[in-house]
Amino acid sequence: MMKKVTLIFAFVAFVSYIGLSQTLTWRFANFEVVNAGTQLQFDVQVKGDGSTTYHRDLQVYFDYNTAGFGTDWVAGGHVTVNPLPLMDNYYSFVNTVDNTSSKIAIITEADNEMSQVGGAGGFNLMQGTFTGLFQVVMDITDNTATAGIAFDEALMNGGQYYQSETAIEPVKYTDPCVYDNDLLTNKLSTAYGNITYANTASTPLTDITVKLMNGAVEVGSGLTDAAGNYYISGIDDGTYSLENSTTKAWGGLTNFDVIFTKRWIQGLMTFSDLQRMAGDVTESGDPSNLDVIMMKRKIQGLSTPAWTAPDYVFLSASVTVSGGIGNKDYQSLCSGDVNKSYIPPAN
Repeated sequence: MMKKVTLIFAFVAFVSYIGLSQTLTWRFANFEVVNAGTQLQFDVQVKGDGSTTYHRDLQVYFDYNTAGFGTDWVAGGHVTVNPLPLMDNYYSFVNTVDNTSSKIAIITEADNEMSQVGGAGGFNLMQGTFTGLFQVVMDITDNTATAGIAFDEALMNGGQYYQSETAIEPVKYTDPCVYDNDLLTNKLSTAYGNITYANTASTPLTDITVKLMNGAVEVGSGLTDAAGNYYISGIDDGTYSLENSTTKAWGGLTNFDVIFTKRWIQGLMTFSDLQRMAGDVTESGDPSNLDVIMMKRKIQGLSTPAWTAPDYVFLSASVTVSGGIGNKDYQSLCSGDVNKSYIPPAN
C-alpha cells in the first residue's frame, strides 16, 4: 500500500511540475522611429512563469496600420526581422509572411527539434523575465499616422510550443497567452539629429541624453548611438527646445586654451558662439580674466570654486517637427576647450 501512495504522490508532483512555468507573456519593446524617420523598429519580447522550459516553436502574428506603412508589407520587401537573445545559436525563422494585407506572421523554430530532446546544447531556456525573441524593422510611408500594431491573440494562442525533455515531440504552452501591451496609438513621428564634438574630426558624441522640452515639460528623450545620432519618437508637430546631459569624461584643457582665451579678451582673435560658451567656465556671459584664472588653476590641479560650467556645453537649440519629422544636428565642446583639441572617448 505504501508503494501505491508513493507512486501517486510522485505522479501528482510530476504533473504539478510540468504545469509550472508554461504560460507565456508577450510584449513589444524598444519602439523607435529611426533612419531619418524612414523606418520603425521594435522588439518582440516574451517570458514564462519561470525558466524551466526549452522553447521550440514560437509564432507571432501582429496587425499594423496600413495608413502608416502600406499593404502586404513583407511581400513588398519592406519588413526585416533580426534574431535577439532567445534565438541565439539554435533557432531559425521558418517564415516571415503577410498573413493578410495588414497582418504579419513570423514563425520561429528550433533547429534540433526533430533530432534531440530538450536540453542545453540544442535549445534555449524560456526566461522568467522579458527577453528579446526578435527585432522587427518596417519601412514607414506616413509619419503622421499611428503604428496600429497589436498582437493577434486569437492566432497566437495555441501556436506556442516547448521541447519535451524526454521525447522529441513538442509540448504546447498553456492557453491563452498573456499580452502585456500593444502599439496601437504610438505615433510614427520623430525628432532626430546628430551630435558631434566641434574638433577637426567632428567626433561623434555617444551616450548624450537628449531631452525634448515643451517649455518646462519633457515630451520625450533619446540617447545618442555610436554614430552620435539621437531619435525621439512619437512627437506631435511643433517646436521644441533640446536639453542635453552626459557622464562622458571631460578633457581638452591645456595652456593653449589659456592663451586663446586671453587673446579673445584682448580682441586679437575671434571665437564662435560655442567657443565663447566653452571659455566662459564661470558662466558670467562671456570669457573674462576670471575664466583665465580658473583655467590656470585647473591645469595646476588647484581648486576652482568659480568654475560652474558643466563638463560639456551645448548652445541652446530647438527643433521643429512638421509632418511628423523634425531634424536638428549640433555640436558640443568641453568647458575650457576653446581650441577644440579634445577627442572624447567612445563611451
